[in-house]
Amino acid sequence: MNHTPSTNRNAAEIASVLVVVQASFSLVAGLSAIPFAIVEPGFRVLGVVTILMAAAMFWLARNLRRGRRWAWRWLVTMEVVSLAMTALLSLLPIGTIRGPVPLLVNLVIPVSVLVVLAAARSDARGAA
Repeated sequence: MNHTPSTNRNAAEIASVLVVVQASFSLVAGLSAIPFAIVEPGFRVLGVVTILMAAAMFWLARNLRRGRRWAWRWLVTMEVVSLAMTALLSLLPIGTIRGPVPLLVNLVIPVSVLVVLAAARSDARGAA
């Protein structure tokens, strides 16, 4: 199969769109935690950290689309950490992964981003 640089570019664009969708869900979660910060100060910190992580994901998705190699490394690191935290939270008996939305946002999207980025990386190595 003939792999061209456009294939890698398309994979980066697909991964970028998936990261933007994931960041949008994170932004909504962070913004929805802010009203609860009136009663519980811990939610203020969690909401701000979630919003900052969403902003970082938007920024990394933009730089991935521009072809920056460091953005690829940071996104892989961020998605692996996200999957590790999801695995840790799913082991706790607090019911964090109940229903289709947490399953999609916390497991399916990070795994699909990692698969697309790994496929683009292996295509780039195979073409060289």
